[in-house]
Amino acid sequence: MDDQNNVNVEGSAPSGTSAGPVIGIIVILVIIILGGLYFWGQRESDDTILNDTLDTINLQSDSDEVDAIEADLNATDIESLDSEINAS
Repeated sequence: MDDQNNVNVEGSAPSGTSAGPVIGIIVILVIIILGGLYFWGQRESDDTILNDTLDTINLQSDSDEVDAIEADLNATDIESLDSEINAS
């Protein structure tokens, strides 16, 4: 009786491969690619903000006159100084 069961189990194995693993790999690759594109876009926007901030700093006056210092202080955006600290 054991020999009969072994023959039936071996004979019922599917012939060929299924498409499930291939589709799963494709889905995983698409998710990885989309995630990479998202983070790449985020890095580009962070670089733009950093460059804008550096350009603003470079526009500040070298003068030590009170009026020049006051104009530089008024032009500085101090509201977003702690935005990176609060973001984490």
